[in-house]
Amino acid sequence: MTTLSSLSSLDTVARLSTDTSVVSRAAAQLDTAQASTSVTLGQANDALQTYSVRGTASTVSTVWESASADDTSKLLAANSRASSLSSRFAGLGAALLNGLANGGGAYSQSVLQTSTTGLSDEVAAAATAIRQTAFHTKADNEITLSIKTARGVQVTVTLGSQQNGLGASIKVADGATLNDAERKALGALADSFQDAVDGLAAVPPKLALGGLTQFDSSVLSSVDLQAGVQVSGGVQTLSFHADSKGRSLAFDGPQGTVKVDVDLSDARVFGSDDQRAAAVDNYLSQIDSAGRRGRADTDLVGLFKDAFAQMNSHYGDAILPDPVDRRRIALNDTDHKLTSGLADFTASVKQTATSPNPLLPDEQDTFSYQANQRTEIRGTSMRDRSISQQQYSHLTASYHQQISPDIPMNLTLDPNTQNYYYTQINDSASAQVDLGYSDGKLVHATAQRSASQSTHTQKFIGGKVEQDTTTPDSTTQVENLLDTLKQDPSDESDPSDFDLARWQQALTALRQRLLLQDSPSTLRDQGRGHSKTSQE
Repeated sequence: MTTLSSLSSLDTVARLSTDTSVVSRAAAQLDTAQASTSVTLGQANDALQTYSVRGTASTVSTVWESASADDTSKLLAANSRASSLSSRFAGLGAALLNGLANGGGAYSQSVLQTSTTGLSDEVAAAATAIRQTAFHTKADNEITLSIKTARGVQVTVTLGSQQNGLGASIKVADGATLNDAERKALGALADSFQDAVDGLAAVPPKLALGGLTQFDSSVLSSVDLQAGVQVSGGVQTLSFHADSKGRSLAFDGPQGTVKVDVDLSDARVFGSDDQRAAAVDNYLSQIDSAGRRGRADTDLVGLFKDAFAQMNSHYGDAILPDPVDRRRIALNDTDHKLTSGLADFTASVKQTATSPNPLLPDEQDTFSYQANQRTEIRGTSMRDRSISQQQYSHLTASYHQQISPDIPMNLTLDPNTQNYYYTQINDSASAQVDLGYSDGKLVHATAQRSASQSTHTQKFIGGKVEQDTTTPDSTTQVENLLDTLKQDPSDESDPSDFDLARWQQALTALRQRLLLQDSPSTLRDQGRGHSKTSQE
């Protein structure tokens, strides 16, 4: 007879897999047992009586996948009594990585509340094994961290939660043994992994992935995080990857999607920490502005801002060209000050479209924002080189709005309810800096920025268009930077009478005029007295 409390799910599945009739009966009776039995998670007793809808007494047992005396099993037992996902996963991710850091290895454990009433021993064993295996492969709520070491060892940590139990596992590929440096590097990510888990399990969800980007790249080569969590309205998924060449994040949920890709392959464009922080802050301000203008979901905009900031956090140890080797093209101090300091990237957020007007279902509420940066460095040497950096953003949005703030909008098929404003937004902004050097001298330096906004608003009364207006606004500015930069100390001119403080002050003011700006009116204000402006 199979003893459920000592059942090993993987061994049992393997043993019974050849008997397809047993597996089929187990799967079918699993659904029947779950539908006819009331099960309460986290009971302290190993077995309790419940009753089916037919009034038949059934036994619900607490089944452990393996011996449950270790600290992680105790945490699983305590967490399985909780109802919220955040409480069920609390501390588990950190515990697993800390276990590896402290000498542990492969691990697989789950705690399951199961009813096997009316099942034969063989079918009950198969049914329980299927349930236990699901915690590590296809749980309703699952978060998986995959880490590859520089030696090529793959470590996979999985948390799984279902209505009837909780599981956690560690896999070390090919039975490899981790060395001390790898264990230390994995342990250093324990708190960061737990932060990511806590954020994804929160309501509303939060992104806390910055810590997972800051691994020891001399020991670990890549970090991946995959998640699928059930939430109100559907399922939210996350895919995250980080290595020495780049970072990517894709989040998808009922609210919408967020994507950020950062290219770390060219460290020459990286600025100082302060410069990058200022550039990120400027983008976050632009995102906020776009969210307000497009009436976006604030939680989704918040997720996008977190994703952008975290993917552009510490870039790690940059590998730069040797400054002594003048055959290789790097950027000097002035070049860095005139570019953003950010790695090249693409980023986007798209809100799930809704149709609040049943009479005109194609008239949707939407929000979509994209931003990107691309940098090109060309030339034959440091003395003869060119740098071009382009930044771009685009916003499209549409929304319904009540005509009177005192009268709520309640759109139905009745034409008498069709009183509202419908607004469509289409904005774009760009910023480009071009620098050119010949024989070590700066001979070309221009900056061009543009911003355009289009607002199309229709006023409907009784379902008929009473007003239809489009308000465009755009401006483009071009600035020749040579006059400001002619005293560049990196230029090979005589620095004897150079005023360093004045130079730094001029560059700081110039930097503010080079940042991406999505408002035409603000762009005009910033450019007064410095650039040529064309306006529509």
